Amino acid sequence: MKGLQVRPFVIEDTDAALAIWQRTGLPSAGFGPRSEIQKKLQHQPESFFVGLMDGRVVATVMAGYDGHRGWLYMLAVDPEFQRRGVGTAMVEAAEGWLREMGCPKVKLQVEPARSELTGFYRKLGYEMREIIDMSKVFRTSEP
Repeated sequence: MKGLQVRPFVIEDTDAALAIWQRTGLPSAGFGPRSEIQKKLQHQPESFFVGLMDGRVVATVMAGYDGHRGWLYMLAVDPEFQRRGVGTAMVEAAEGWLREMGCPKVKLQVEPARSELTGFYRKLGYEMREIIDMSKVFRTSEP
């Protein structure tokens, strides 16, 4: 994407990232968005990226790698900048970090309420697989 600068997140990006997440409906898992940022800054903070246009944060993406597989999280593009290649550039930045880490496989999840996003990911080479997704949420006292 011409004019887009992708760089690692810095704490000064917090309010802009939170605003984009709010405008795009993230996070949807019921966790506090500030908590999501705090947790990421404690674990592989170098894999939390922001995209800037003219110095303004317009996108975010997080990657994670556990030595077995990589994951993409929190991809969000300000609605004003959607459908311009920003999301693709953000995914490519996260995938680049994963490749540098030696990651052989990357996964992501799309919530059913956001199924319109599957076309975007398919264009980037992601395939839908039938799996049983199970999780356990450890509740905290955080609001």
